[in-house]
Amino acid sequence: MKTVNFAALGATLAVAVVCGCASTPSARGPIPAKFYSKAELEDMDEVKLPPNYSVDNFRKMQMVMNVKIEAADGKTKIDKSLSTRMQTEMAKLKRFEVFSLHNRSKTELDAIGDLDDQVKVVEADQVKASDLMLTGTIKVTCAINELRDEKVYVYSADGDFSCEDAKTRTVFFAEKARGVWDRKVRYTLTGQAHGNVSEEQAIQIACLRCLAIVANKLGNTFPTGGRVTNITGSGDTMVMSAGQHEGIAPNQQVCVFLSEDGLDIPVAFAEATPKNDGTSQLRVYRWNTDNDDADKIVDEIRGSARSFLKNYKGEKKNGLYAVAFGMAVPADWEKNANK
Repeated sequence: MKTVNFAALGATLAVAVVCGCASTPSARGPIPAKFYSKAELEDMDEVKLPPNYSVDNFRKMQMVMNVKIEAADGKTKIDKSLSTRMQTEMAKLKRFEVFSLHNRSKTELDAIGDLDDQVKVVEADQVKASDLMLTGTIKVTCAINELRDEKVYVYSADGDFSCEDAKTRTVFFAEKARGVWDRKVRYTLTGQAHGNVSEEQAIQIACLRCLAIVANKLGNTFPTGGRVTNITGSGDTMVMSAGQHEGIAPNQQVCVFLSEDGLDIPVAFAEATPKNDGTSQLRVYRWNTDNDDADKIVDEIRGSARSFLKNYKGEKKNGLYAVAFGMAVPADWEKNANK
């Protein structure tokens, strides 16, 4: 591992909150992130590999995040732990080992529970280099709609992100994202206010929905995967050397492929069931029979699966692999966003 040059890390991830009157955009609906389904892969014209994959990245990648949250109007109350919570949420993806660049106190970190298990918090001059740096700016604005007995506060989190190689500063992608959530406040005849969520919760959910788009972009730019280590006699069930802790989600769609001397041939589509022991079970549902090279490989696998794997035993790179299509957001993101 290399040492991170913190002086060169660039922009911090800043969140500004401004309230004012404006028209209200729609705040509800699923978290705006793409996750492929089995039906979508079944309907594809051909069995093919996802873009941007690399066998070298079939591991838990390390990512540095720098998050700072401020109230631009000086009045809106922002929880001190919110910026760190965004990093904790990103770590829930399991695809990345997340490093915080904040000089957060232990008291602040303890305030949000299990952060210590999710994000590595170290002094700036002690952090080891990561694979990636995620920096950017999120600006949160609040639009207010006033009705007779109700006010609707709609928080929009508009983000402008950049993902770079931690060593070379090569930009992998620049992404704009928006997350929106509303807070409805009703007033009783006596003037008492009752809200469906607190202002703090509404801001957090809006930021989380913004972050989900970036997380999805990360998943498509650095798809996770692993080596196929076992196959049943029929070839229809396989074991992959990546599971829950490597970012494989339940019902994750993958492409099984043979990598040999720099040539990668897609062999099948399968659905993954991840385990917490670093493996996943793959159930093949579509073989690649439309390509002559792939068809020969499929016949070999289905004819003598275990003998096929033995041919690549001891090989460092050549072998049978599976790579994920997209990356799902954690289930509790959807759950919390739809309360």
